[in-house]
Amino acid sequence: MSHYSFVLPLAVLLPAVFYYFGISKKGGSFTSIDKIQPAQEVKKSRSKPTAPKPVQWYRDLFYQLQHLEDHPAVLEPARDELLAMFSRGISLALERPQGSIFSIEQYDAKGIWSFIEGEHEKVLTEWTSYLERRKQGQSPELFATTQAAKAWLVQQAPVKFVDGAWLAHTHKITTPFALRHVTKDAWQVLSEELGDGDLSKHHVYLYRQLLKEIGCPLPEGHSADFIKPAHWDGVNNRGAWEAAVGQLLISLFPNEFLPEILGFNMHYELITLDTMRAAHELKALGINPYYFLIHISIDNADSGHTAMAIHAVTRYLDMVRATEGEVALEQAWKRVQVGYTLSQTLGSVSHERKTSSSSITVTTPNIPLDPLSARVIGIFKAKASVSHQFHCHSRARIGGQTLAQWLAPSMWTDPHPQQHLDLLTALSQAKPWIYPGSSSKSLLVRELSWEGRMFGAFTLDELAALTAWIDSLSPDNSAWLYWGFTYRAPLSSKAAVGELQDPTRHHPVVPPFDSDITDAAESLLTTESQEPDSELRIEHQPLAVLSSDQLPDVVALWFAHIGLLENTINAPSQTASPLYASILRLLRAQAGFAVEAHIVAGMDEMKRLSCPSLVNIGLELVSHAGWGPGATPSSLEDVLQITGRHGQRLESARLAHRMLRWGARPGANLGLLLGLALAFLELKDAVARTPGLLEPESRVILEAIVARERQSLGECAQELRGVDGAQYKRLVGGYRFGRSALEKCL
Repeated sequence: MSHYSFVLPLAVLLPAVFYYFGISKKGGSFTSIDKIQPAQEVKKSRSKPTAPKPVQWYRDLFYQLQHLEDHPAVLEPARDELLAMFSRGISLALERPQGSIFSIEQYDAKGIWSFIEGEHEKVLTEWTSYLERRKQGQSPELFATTQAAKAWLVQQAPVKFVDGAWLAHTHKITTPFALRHVTKDAWQVLSEELGDGDLSKHHVYLYRQLLKEIGCPLPEGHSADFIKPAHWDGVNNRGAWEAAVGQLLISLFPNEFLPEILGFNMHYELITLDTMRAAHELKALGINPYYFLIHISIDNADSGHTAMAIHAVTRYLDMVRATEGEVALEQAWKRVQVGYTLSQTLGSVSHERKTSSSSITVTTPNIPLDPLSARVIGIFKAKASVSHQFHCHSRARIGGQTLAQWLAPSMWTDPHPQQHLDLLTALSQAKPWIYPGSSSKSLLVRELSWEGRMFGAFTLDELAALTAWIDSLSPDNSAWLYWGFTYRAPLSSKAAVGELQDPTRHHPVVPPFDSDITDAAESLLTTESQEPDSELRIEHQPLAVLSSDQLPDVVALWFAHIGLLENTINAPSQTASPLYASILRLLRAQAGFAVEAHIVAGMDEMKRLSCPSLVNIGLELVSHAGWGPGATPSSLEDVLQITGRHGQRLESARLAHRMLRWGARPGANLGLLLGLALAFLELKDAVARTPGLLEPESRVILEAIVARERQSLGECAQELRGVDGAQYKRLVGGYRFGRSALEKCL
């Protein structure tokens, strides 16, 4: 097909086609709108991206995300919402004030530090201006009265009750081993948000206490009671609910969205003007400002969470550059930027943490499109250059704008990149002209083809590009901007969540309830629960010294048992209790963190030269096994495949997989998991006693880890015995089962 420079362009004929569509589809719309039902289980929705969801939809999702094992069906709509949030964040950030992270077009570690320093200086400048205004007699800017302050504190509760959730699913046993030094840095921030195992320093606990002090107590943030409308009648805090859900969503799929998680963390840990104003004004009203004061001090950019977050980002990106090259680095940096902008825009003006700048940027950042989208924009630009005056009187609209507005010379001669993105987004929603993912169904393609009324307006190559672009779109086009900006191939949530089946390599995995406790474990736990005076009695006969032919079983069980308790802290609100404080201290020991002190470690922890974890010690076991080439695992999945090839027995393989599945349901299996963790201390004792398995230094480190674990598990047993007799009995049964299983396996 030849190209004619003055062939009737697409835009000339669109009004006629739109008019035809209007009279044949009365009451129709270019975008379908399906109602979102705030049912007990959040259903997957295909709402128009600009249509706000009901606040109860966010409340329901808020609860379900903290109880995944009871609501596994929420994973698919949760991922859809996260992708939509990413796209909204990108869109808003392109219109945001000066200082957008998009201005750093290519990754540069020094540039990131300089950028964050600039953001910090802006806040300090605004803080100085605020103090000067107050000094001159101006009124408080957040709270006019004590009652207003109390109302604001209640409004913020959904966000404050998930403090740390944006990192809660990171650093799991399924994390690729090469990334664990990065995710450990991020997880340390989570640990400090949760008080490092000291309940009095736990951020959610502190906020809960603050609400009690002001006479506005609320139910626990992870409880079903917390989301009941009765608690929120007359409270205008939709943005806080959306922001809280965003924090719960961002870390939910850590193996897919690690760059975005790190970027989110980097922005969220910035000190904000509102935090400083809140501390100042609450104190003046006689309300304890300590919760906000610690967020000013602990988030500092020298040794605190801001510095730690930047360190994690640069460490990750430097690793990507070294292992995958510049192209992968560019994509990873874009994804870090997406996470940063999500934190920056989440919850809009209702969210406390928002950008502090107020002037519009002068320099337009280069917002890249994927090659196919850029090709489509180029085609439209060529057509618009010869057609814009034809449409002054057309009433046809795409995405709320007339054709004349879309085709205005300013749109194409000196465009803002956001306008091109807006056009593609609007077109992707303009049914029946474009059905995302289905060019054959799209009326626009048919009209441009033979026997269509716009045949000849596009060349063969142009039509092929448009067809390919339509086919590349996700049916849920609210995520289109994310896929285009990050250069990622679109993947539907149905497909992505459907893959989350294997606990040896996926997170999250929520196995069916009926597979949780089986065979001997179920029988033994049932027996123990029927004994009213059942007590925990630790076996004094240690496991025998291990032999080399047992190493495949030992290694498999070693790595699998690390995942027993890691999911117990996925919901920060639930961890605000003595029991979970003890569990957190155990997890810190397993992860190689220093013994807790009365002061947070901050950057000091990241500077420690030697801090082996149980994973590091497990890899040392593998290296000493002498299994030869190809026996260096890069992940938990690799470990289990290697041990399977080197003689692992069926009994230990079955136990390893069961432990991983039980660990994925920490609510139902808490007592069992604690009991198993207690039993596995004896495996670690046996490893430490067996000559040749570990270097002397590693043996000493392991013994220190075990001592910390034993103390924490003893505290857990004591706490359960006092507050939850049923789970205590399951702990006893879990220990007995674990001890028996280890003897059978080894």
